[in-house]
Amino acid sequence: MIIFGGSGDLASRKLMPALFNLFIDDYLPGEFAVAGIGRTGYGSDEKYREHLLQGIKEFSRRKRR
Repeated sequence: MIIFGGSGDLASRKLMPALFNLFIDDYLPGEFAVAGIGRTGYGSDEKYREHLLQGIKEFSRRKRR
């Protein structure tokens, strides 16, 4: 899956938490990948993942796995 605007508010508030919930509920295939494309630079993949993880922790209906 490719998310255009992957560094934006919609991705961190809605898309990534929703994908996380689908993963927890076992609705995603085993071979599933997400690529985010955005204007904001985070310097590294790790920093981008941390940004998305913060959104998941804050906005997901599931707080723990």
